[in-house]
Parts: sequence; structure tokens; C-alpha cells
Amino acid sequence: MQRGFVAFLFICFSFNAFAQVNTERYRKEYDTPGFSIRNTTSIDFSSGNTNEFEVGEQLRLDWNNPIQDYYAVIDYEFKRANKQKTKNKGFIHLRSIRQLNKDKIMAEAFTQLEFDQFLQLQSRFLLGMGVRSDLLQLFSDSGFNKALKLFIGIGLMYEDEHYTTDPPIIVSHYRSTNYISLAMSLSEHAQLGFVTYYQPALEAFKDFRFSADVNLTLDVLKNLALSLKIRYLHRSVAIGESVSNDQEIKTGLIFKFP
Repeated sequence: MQRGFVAFLFICFSFNAFAQVNTERYRKEYDTPGFSIRNTTSIDFSSGNTNEFEVGEQLRLDWNNPIQDYYAVIDYEFKRANKQKTKNKGFIHLRSIRQLNKDKIMAEAFTQLEFDQFLQLQSRFLLGMGVRSDLLQLFSDSGFNKALKLFIGIGLMYEDEHYTTDPPIIVSHYRSTNYISLAMSLSEHAQLGFVTYYQPALEAFKDFRFSADVNLTLDVLKNLALSLKIRYLHRSVAIGESVSNDQEIKTGLIFKFP
């Protein structure tokens, strides 16, 4: 297993995969080890005074065991309104998490690649690592209130961005990546999650990103669930014609296997 961890780190540092989004919201807590697939499809359509069509597809692959977890997320979103394309973006995220102290402290390695046409972002590549801790587990030997988890994480990442502005802009930074994540089981069939990120550039702390996500999942059947996601993103430095703030509300249908 040690060899597996080293091999994954090598892949992270040599493979050009996909970029900087709030990936803590994609985490999943496991009760049993093994392989799992999770697919989320969302479709929104309206016609009349406003003609809109939006589709989103997200595929997640997981493999985990008692001390090592791996997962990959592939996400794509497209929207057309009144015959004009208004959204075209996607990303791939790869991550490894290794237990260092019985779920209390974990080491992470990750890589991402992202594009967003309407932010004029041709590509964003990042590579990073860090540590995270479940604060409730850390200060409780008995692991009380297993329905509630509170994570805090700190890390370092390298980010390289290419923009389709005129003239083209290339931006590279080392960033500190820090987050707080709350996961709560509201009932046997309902889960709530909240995540907030703060990511300043090390050479210029005025250049930072802040994001906050709220996720609600309701199980309908054994392998089927409904999801509601609310997201806010702020960039202190906007590039080209983009603005500093984005808000998003999404609903979706989740299929899980096994």
C-alpha cells in the first residue's frame, strides 16, 4: 500500500489533469471499503418568453480501503439561452487521501485541470498537497456524534492559468489552499454539507479566491437521490471581461453504484 501511495504521488506530479474548483464538496464518507461509482445528471429546460436549455453531467469514481482513498471527478456543464451559448465549462479532479492517525489526521495529494469559456479561461492546471483533520474526532477519543463531521485543511498548490484574452494572459502562482468543511446527516435519507475555501497567492495576498458551497442530498431510492447545490465564488483579481463574483444554484439527479 505504501507503494500505491508513492505511485499516486508520482502520477499527480507528472500527469496534466484538471483545475481549481471547490472540490471539498465532492468528498464522500465511506462505511465499507471497495470501488464505487456515482453519476449526477441535471437538465433544465424552459420555453416561451425565455428559451433556455441547460445540461450538466458529473461522473465520480472511488476506490478506498481502511488507510488509503482515491477518487476522480469529471464534470461538464453547458447552457444555451435564446439561441446563444451562455455556459460551457468543465473539469477533472484526481485526489489521494492517506490516513495518518485513525481518521483524525490525513495527508492529501491532488491535481486538476479546468476550462471555462465565459471566464475566458482556456485552461487552469494545478498540483498540490496538504493535510486535513476531523476536529471532532481529533478532540474526542470516543468519536461522539458520528452524524456530524467538521474538517479543517491546509495545503500548498501550484496554479498555471491560460486566458483567451486579447492579448492572451498567462498567470502562474503558488497558493495557500485552506478550507473548513461541515458534513451532517439530517436523517437516514438526508445529508447536508457546507464548505468554504480561502486561497491567497503567496507572493501577493491581495490576490485571493474565496468560495462557499451548500449541498443538500435527499435519498429517494436505494441507488437514487436528489441534490440541491448553492455556490458563491469571489475572485479578488478578475481577468479580461469577467467579473469578481459568481453565484449558482443547481438541482440534479444522482445515481449511485453499488
